[in-house]
Amino acid sequence: MFKAMPQGLPGVRVFTFKGNPITYIKVGFVRACERAGIEDFTFHDLRHTFNTNAFRAGVPIPTIMKITGHKSLTIFKRYTAITSEDLLAAVQKI
Repeated sequence: MFKAMPQGLPGVRVFTFKGNPITYIKVGFVRACERAGIEDFTFHDLRHTFNTNAFRAGVPIPTIMKITGHKSLTIFKRYTAITSEDLLAAVQKI
């Protein structure tokens, strides 16, 4: 869908609701979390989740950093959770 959209046109909105551009996502995000029964979760947590899931899926670190806009490995590491299960899975591959 995104590839089919014109690029570089000012005023072209990707995300809309009832035909109007979404300019403030917090209210909808909070409502969605409430409806799903999710507590103590922020929109920014999605960035952590993406980094961790992409890393676990084997996406190369430079690729993840390019997607998320992280410019340093230090920041990348801050957003990527490595659990004891991840370490066990890595050792079992050897």
